[in-house]
Amino acid sequence: MMVKEIKNNFEKNSAGSLMTKNVPLAEVDSLISSIEEYLLKNTRKLKSINYVYIVTKTGILKGVISIKEIFCQPKSKKVSEVMVKDLIVAHPHTSLERIAYLALKNNIKSIPVLDKDDKFLGVVLSDDILRLVYHVAQKDLSHLAGVPHHGFNKVDDISTLSLLSSLKHRLPWLIIGLLGGLVAAQVIGLFESILAANIILAAFIPLVVYMASAVGTQLGFFIIRDLFINPKLNFFFYTLHQIKVISFMGIIVGALVFLLTFIFYNQITIAVVLALAMFLAILSSIITGLFIPYAFSRLRFDPANASGPIATIIQDLMSVTIYLLVAQAFL
Repeated sequence: MMVKEIKNNFEKNSAGSLMTKNVPLAEVDSLISSIEEYLLKNTRKLKSINYVYIVTKTGILKGVISIKEIFCQPKSKKVSEVMVKDLIVAHPHTSLERIAYLALKNNIKSIPVLDKDDKFLGVVLSDDILRLVYHVAQKDLSHLAGVPHHGFNKVDDISTLSLLSSLKHRLPWLIIGLLGGLVAAQVIGLFESILAANIILAAFIPLVVYMASAVGTQLGFFIIRDLFINPKLNFFFYTLHQIKVISFMGIIVGALVFLLTFIFYNQITIAVVLALAMFLAILSSIITGLFIPYAFSRLRFDPANASGPIATIIQDLMSVTIYLLVAQAFL
């Protein structure tokens, strides 16, 4: 049983746009022997023979069986007795990235595409999935590098990029960082009297800033990855989970800071200030690590940009301000 290939009008980056119908099909009451005969007769006409898809007379997909299993089963058996019924499927408007994810996660070569009534429409084949995996990997690497990836092959070639273009692409971010650093210096200047009276506080500014930025960067990578895998991510529940995780991380790190500071400096007030400031600074990383990348994604900007200078500047300013405000409140 074969279905003729027909053109479709699905969105460009959807499963429907990439699926083929020229694959082996069999009805649920077919015998193994009849499927073997069909395969031997039609192999050259089919676009793929990884799996045989089992459908009802009305075209509803009920199961799947690999070609290897077909030739290992007794010829007198019905295919419905040996087919796999727990199916991994997609729908015509499923994104190509989601298709690649499903195939890799479940270790399958092809993904069947069904309509809303579970009728078989076609299959996204292994060759197409491998191309998708390559493109997805390339896109992910660009995200991790902080490079906007507007197309699969649109990445700057540094070796051939002109001096003017290199400056245009990179200098603005450094200027933003410079301005952020000047603002941070002004913030520190507002607390000059506190720092002068407790010079030890200045020594811990880099530590508080680093820890909060590190947690924010880590969280940013998670949200970029998870939004990429699941564009329909429930952001509310995702945020609640991350707040719980970050809170416990802040408590643990804060407790360690308190213990070590008290051991080395024997100053209970300084230890309390550092521990509380560390906890609050780490907690504030939710804003730069989670909300900024999510906002970039919703505004259709590359969310990887949020894990670079913009989020770093904002996080550094928040960390310094939180630290010095806590110090001012206790000292």
